[in-house]
Amino acid sequence: MTPTADEDRPVTAARERQGDVAVVGLACRFPGARNVNQYWRLLTAPQPQFSTVPDSRWRSAAFLSDNLRDPASTYTDTMALLPDVGHFDAAHYGIPPRRARAMDPQHRLLIDLAREAIQDAGWEVDGFDREETSVITSLTESGYRELSTMQIRMRQLAGGEFGARAADPHWPETVRAVDGLHGTSVAGLLLNMGPNTISSVFDLHGESYALDAACSGGLMAVANAVHALRAGRTRIALAGGAQMILAPDLLVGLSRIGAVSPSGRCLPFGAGADGFVLGEGAGVLVLRPLADALAAGDRVYAVIRGVGSANDGTVQGGMHPQAAGQLRALRRAYRDAGLPPASVDYLEAHGTGTAVGDPVEVGVLRELRGERPAPAFLGAVKAVVGHSLNAAGIAGLIKTVLAVHRGVVPPQPDFEPADPATLDAARLVVATSPTPWPDSGRPRRAGVSAFGFGGTGVHLVVEECPVAQVHPAPDRDGEAQLLVLSARDRAGLARYARELAHTLTEDRRPLAAAADTLARRAPLAERLALVAQDTADAAAKLVAAAEAVEAGPPRAPRHGRGAGPASPRGSPAGAPPAPGAPPAAPGPDGLARAGVGAVAVAGWRSLLLP
Repeated sequence: MTPTADEDRPVTAARERQGDVAVVGLACRFPGARNVNQYWRLLTAPQPQFSTVPDSRWRSAAFLSDNLRDPASTYTDTMALLPDVGHFDAAHYGIPPRRARAMDPQHRLLIDLAREAIQDAGWEVDGFDREETSVITSLTESGYRELSTMQIRMRQLAGGEFGARAADPHWPETVRAVDGLHGTSVAGLLLNMGPNTISSVFDLHGESYALDAACSGGLMAVANAVHALRAGRTRIALAGGAQMILAPDLLVGLSRIGAVSPSGRCLPFGAGADGFVLGEGAGVLVLRPLADALAAGDRVYAVIRGVGSANDGTVQGGMHPQAAGQLRALRRAYRDAGLPPASVDYLEAHGTGTAVGDPVEVGVLRELRGERPAPAFLGAVKAVVGHSLNAAGIAGLIKTVLAVHRGVVPPQPDFEPADPATLDAARLVVATSPTPWPDSGRPRRAGVSAFGFGGTGVHLVVEECPVAQVHPAPDRDGEAQLLVLSARDRAGLARYARELAHTLTEDRRPLAAAADTLARRAPLAERLALVAQDTADAAAKLVAAAEAVEAGPPRAPRHGRGAGPASPRGSPAGAPPAPGAPPAAPGPDGLARAGVGAVAVAGWRSLLLP
C-alpha cells in the first residue's frame, strides 16, 4: 500500500486506521526485573544480568569443559536466569497442588503474567469481555518434559534399549527414587496447556493456542493476535511468550554450534562481540482494536501499526541468518503499515552479538532504509537480559512499547561499535545514555525485529497513540489520597509497599493517579491502607508501613474487616473508606503510627503499579 500524503503529519486527536491495534496492558519477568516498572528502570540504567548457573538449576561444573570435542559439554557456565522459578501460588487460582507441580513452570509464569496484564489494563475489578478474549502464546521446550519423564528414560536405559544394560545392582532402586508420571502429569507435557490453562483460570472463550517459531516466536504470537483482531475473530487478545531453561540441554547444544559467548558477554553490534548469553524471560501484552480502546477510555501504551513475517525458504543449513529473508519480513511490515521504512526513529534489532548475525542485520537495515535516510536509533535488549530465545521478541517489543510511550530511547550498556563505518552508512546511532525521543514532527514510531532458528522472521511497526489521552484519574494535587494495597501474605505486602514507594519516587507519578490505579485492584488476604498528602509523604509512609508489617506478628483478620478470597470478577468484599477519610485507630501491631489503616482480607497479590 502506498502511504497517503498525511501519514507523517503531527499527531492529531482524530487519526486512526481501522487495522491499528492498541497495547492496553503489559506484564513481564526478565532477569533483574520482576515487573514492567523494574524492567524500564533496568533498561534506562542498563547493567547486564549475567551470572554463573547456580547448582539449584544443575551442577554446571559437571558440564563445563575446554574440550571442544566433548559432545556433552559446554565452554561457559554464564547465563541470565530468573530467580524463584519454582514459586507459584496455586491455591490462589484454585489449582490443586499436585496438578500445579505437574505443570511446566513456563505455564505457571504465564498464568501470573496474564493476571498482571489484565490488572495493568485496569480490568481486574471492572471486568472485560471474556467471551471474545483469545490467548496466543509462544512456547517451546523448557526441559521440564525431560525431567518429568526421567523415570521412563531410566527404565529404557536399564532395559538396554540404548545399548548395554545397566549393570549396577542398585540401578532399579535409583530408578524408583525418581518421580514418575501420574494422572495429572500429561497436561504438563503439552505446550498447548499453557494458553489453555490461562483460558480456564480466567474463563476466556476466544482462540487459545501455543506456537513455536524459535527466537521469533514471541513476535509471531503477537502478529497472529493482530491478524485475529483485524479479522474480527476476537475482540481482545492476550499475546506473549515464555522461555525457561531447566536443564543444560540447550546450553550444551548452542555451545556445539558456537553461538554462545565464551566470554560471558553479549555485545550486539559491539567490538569484541563473540556470541550471546542464553537467557530466560516472559511477557504478556493485552491487545484490542484501537477504536475499541479509545471508545472504552483505555490507557494506550502504543499502537501496533504494521506486521510482517517471512521464512528464508530453501537455504543451506537453515541455522544461518539470510539477508533476503530478513528484508522480506521487514518490507512486508512497512507495506502493511502503509509507511516508508525510513519513517521510524528507533529500531529494536534482533541483535544476537554474533560475528555472523550482526553484520547481516545491519546490512539489511541499510538496504531497507534506502539512500541518506534521516538518522535512527538502534538497540538490542539482549545486551542486558540475554537471549531468551522464544521470549526474545517479547523482551524487545515491551522495551520498544515503553520507549514509545515514555518518549525516551533506552541506551546500550558500555557500547563501542564493531564497525562504525557501516553504522554510519546505514545512518544508525546507538544511544549510550537515556535520550529524549527526537522531535520529528510526526508520531513517535519504531520497528522491532526477531529472527528465529529455521528461518522465520517477524517485524512489527509500533507507533504512539494518535489521540491525546485524558485519563480518568482526577488531578487532586494538595488533597489527601487514600492508597490501598493488598497481598496474599505479610511478606508480600511489605515488598509491595516498598516497590510502590520506589515507583512513586522514581517515576514521579501523580499521587491521585496512583490512588486511582490501586482502587482498580481486587484485594487479597492482607490489606494495607494509608492516607498521604503528596508523593513524598506517601513514599515515606509506605516504607515505614513495610517495616511495621515485617516487624509485626502474624495475626488473624479482625471480625468485619472483609471476607474470603474474592472472585477475579467480583468486587472487594470489604470496601475501603472514601478518599480523604482519616486513618484507622492504631491496631495491636502499631500500623496506624505509620499513617496506615487496617489489615483485612481478600483479593489479588501484585507487585506491579502501572
